[in-house]
Amino acid sequence: MFEAQTLQHLTQGTWLGLLYSPFGAQDATYTGAVIENITLITLILGYVNAQIGIIGDSLVLLTGLVTLNLLPQLGRLNSFIVKDALLLGSGPVLLKSDLRHHKAATLSCFASTS
Repeated sequence: MFEAQTLQHLTQGTWLGLLYSPFGAQDATYTGAVIENITLITLILGYVNAQIGIIGDSLVLLTGLVTLNLLPQLGRLNSFIVKDALLLGSGPVLLKSDLRHHKAATLSCFASTS
């Protein structure tokens, strides 16, 4: 409940605050938590499957961009924003690595069939 109230306070007056009207504070917060957990799971599974990792990397970039989009409306930095700024910085690095691994796996698959 604490996180729901904190996030509602942070997003009040921003476009993300619109999520609280149809869903309510609890459901909007749970939706965000589900998306973050899916991102976490895909990042972990990305160690064994580059395609899943690419999905996770893309979700990191997407959630980071959405959160950083709030910065002009919030008018100040806080841990909520800084965390996603760090993730947004690591997202392209992870994506590049997973794309490289996926390309190598694809090329080795074609090389073994010919």
